[in-house]
Amino acid sequence: MAIVIEDISWERVFLRVTYRTDDGGSLKLFRVRSRQFASFREERERGEGASDEVVHATMNLTQGLGREPLGDGEWIFCQQVSPAEANLAWAREHAPYQIALAKKRLWGELGTLKRRRLARSGVDYAGFPFDDGQVDRDLRDHPFDTHGIAYREELVERMRDLSRVFRYVEGKYSMAASVLPETDATDYFIVKLAVDYYVKNKTPRTRRFSLRQLEKRAFRLYYHFARKLLRPKESTVLFLKENGEEPTENLAAVRDRMVERGLEEAFPVIERYRNTFTSRQSLGAWLKDIDAIARSRYIFIDDYCPVFNFIEPDRDTVLTQVWHAGVGFKSVGYARFGISGSPDPYQSAHRRYDYALVGNEQLRDIYAEVFGIEQEALLATGMPRLDHFLDADRQASAREDLLGRYPWMSQGRVIVFAPTFRGAGQKTAYYPYDTFIDYRALWEMCERTNSYFVFEMHHFIDERPEISPQYADRLFDLSDERLSELLSVADVLVTDYSSCFYDCLLLEKPVVFYVPDKVEYSATRGVQRSVDDMAPGIVCDTFPAFVEVLETAGYAAVPPDPSMIDRCLEGTGYAADRVIDTVLLGEDVPGVRCAGATRVRPEVRNGKLDKYNGYDDSDDSDDSDDSDD
Repeated sequence: MAIVIEDISWERVFLRVTYRTDDGGSLKLFRVRSRQFASFREERERGEGASDEVVHATMNLTQGLGREPLGDGEWIFCQQVSPAEANLAWAREHAPYQIALAKKRLWGELGTLKRRRLARSGVDYAGFPFDDGQVDRDLRDHPFDTHGIAYREELVERMRDLSRVFRYVEGKYSMAASVLPETDATDYFIVKLAVDYYVKNKTPRTRRFSLRQLEKRAFRLYYHFARKLLRPKESTVLFLKENGEEPTENLAAVRDRMVERGLEEAFPVIERYRNTFTSRQSLGAWLKDIDAIARSRYIFIDDYCPVFNFIEPDRDTVLTQVWHAGVGFKSVGYARFGISGSPDPYQSAHRRYDYALVGNEQLRDIYAEVFGIEQEALLATGMPRLDHFLDADRQASAREDLLGRYPWMSQGRVIVFAPTFRGAGQKTAYYPYDTFIDYRALWEMCERTNSYFVFEMHHFIDERPEISPQYADRLFDLSDERLSELLSVADVLVTDYSSCFYDCLLLEKPVVFYVPDKVEYSATRGVQRSVDDMAPGIVCDTFPAFVEVLETAGYAAVPPDPSMIDRCLEGTGYAADRVIDTVLLGEDVPGVRCAGATRVRPEVRNGKLDKYNGYDDSDDSDDSDDSDD
């Protein structure tokens, strides 16, 4: 490794970087937009080895470009590449990752509409037939390299604390300098210095004029019109989902329990499920969503529902988030504030909820942060989808069905691999198979131990694992199956930052946590709890360690900590009833509400005494795609 960055710090407007190099490497900043380098002032001293140097690099942000400050935009920590190496011929032989990065940049230049059209046909930047001349020109225009730079783990863990804001002209303006850890198109960890300039805004709820602002205002006006026209005469209940075409298990559990209790006459049900993330959505589809909302008195949603970025249900409507997951390790919602993909602090679907469900009372602190709502709005009902999860008959039926379709499941150990996605949300979700998975090594381990390795990839991930025919007798992609049913035949679950391990613990089965990007993931995505400190099972940082744990069944010697199991209410089998009794019937169910709390009045939702009194609804915020489990 040419450069290892050991420390980044600030002294007034001076950005200071300490790094080691064993080949005379020199650190630079490069801004892709302007194809421009910025240099540090360096002091070098002899390191421990004969060729090792310790470099103290300094940059004054107000003089980053001579007598001008660094320009706005993202500046990448990198090394400058010589003209002899900044070309396609050299990259093919010595740095093929540079070609992938060049194609990703060229992909971005194709235009949004063309990229969407290609994506719908299954083509991405890696598969698009770029001309060699295009790639060569791009490499010459971007003569920098990041793959020769590494960062100390201790530094990566505190990078989010390295941002600075410099106010000037009596506080009317400011420069923000943010140290941003990211991963590039090849999943290599990189760091950027983002420089932004701001003008003071005395009314932060108000956003600049834009087409998006007009769209949101139009949707709000349409909702108010539709609400007056379609206002329900009965207590109509809407089950709504906008990131999939079927109800989630939580939604289905509440709906089915209503039918079992004969409540569908008193509470007529409307159901609407569609995926707003797969392609460009028509105006008619959005208006049908709003119509369904307008004719409903009670609305149940599961996961991120972007229509509520546009509209806020009126005070007679009760909106309940039936969040389907327990608490994993990764940050979601407002726990990611300030990180790429975080919600707007003033206008976000999460702020609209009258209620959100949690597994037990101990989770209120976490989900108050996640959704950005008060603890009194969190109902400790348990998860409706788990009401019958532990039923012996249900488990036996699921197992019988799977064994009938996959007989090999009864012939050896079944390892279910269910990681979460990488990326900001559904639109950008992926899993780095090439970096994290060695199919041959997995197959050989399965052969030696008579095991079967089952991929159950997150539903946001479009790309499936490419399992060669030679490995197809031991490795299987069953991502279309329900994880809750696969767990009935699993001998061990492998996951990472997801909360799906709770379900496995309820079945008293072991869990292995495979987290080769633990440090980078924490820095780029964010975690609410440390995997090392809290994971109820063996944590594997490398693929060889992961394979060894599976081969030796080392996980059997690590019993899970009982305190990690959300067992407070979920084992009773009455979560759906608690939801119905509390939300629809208005009953005070013991243990569901905060002590001494009453129903959260819709008119004080979002902390406003009256939702339409003095509220400026002009908004140009991005619709954050922060849905996950």
